[in-house]
This record gives sequence, C-alpha cells and structure tokens, in this order.
Amino acid sequence: MAEWRPLKDLILAVDYSQKWPLDDIMWPGPPLDWHTLISQELKDRLIAWAAFFNAHMDWETGLFGSEERRRWYDVEGLQLMYDLQEALEGKFRVRLRLPV
Repeated sequence: MAEWRPLKDLILAVDYSQKWPLDDIMWPGPPLDWHTLISQELKDRLIAWAAFFNAHMDWETGLFGSEERRRWYDVEGLQLMYDLQEALEGKFRVRLRLPV
C-alpha cells in the first residue's frame, strides 16, 4: 500500500518586480518544467497577472489606483488558482495569496 503524503503547497502571489507569480522559484533544486505541466495560454496569463500587479500596484500605498483594477486582480487571481489546480491534476495544492 502506498504511503500517503500531503501535497506540497504552491503559492500563487506576486511581489514587487516579480515576473513569475508562483513560489516555486524559491524552492531548492531544479526549477519545475512548466512547459510540461501547464498550457502556454495559462503560463501567459500568469505572467500577465504578475505584470498587471507591477504596472498598477503603488509601492508606497499598496493600492491599485482604482477599485476596478483591484477587483480585476483579485478575480483573475482566483480564476488562475482554480485553473492551475485543474491543470496540475493534484500534483500540488495551489493557494492564492492576495495583498491586504
């Protein structure tokens, strides 16, 4: 019988100047091969979501400049979390971390 192991958390979040919004860039060892794990379309959406954060988040206030921008960022982040979880087919537990 196979031993049960908890899934590794994959955190979806963006920090200032970060271009890739997943925390696997901080993990030890070789990077994950995202070309084999998710579609190019999903990869492009992740990069666009991070770029949106860097273009609109004010470094001093932590605000997005408008409620519409903040709402788009939050909703797209939630959809990305769901889409990633589906694409990764249970290999990781995807968790979304939004700015407060």
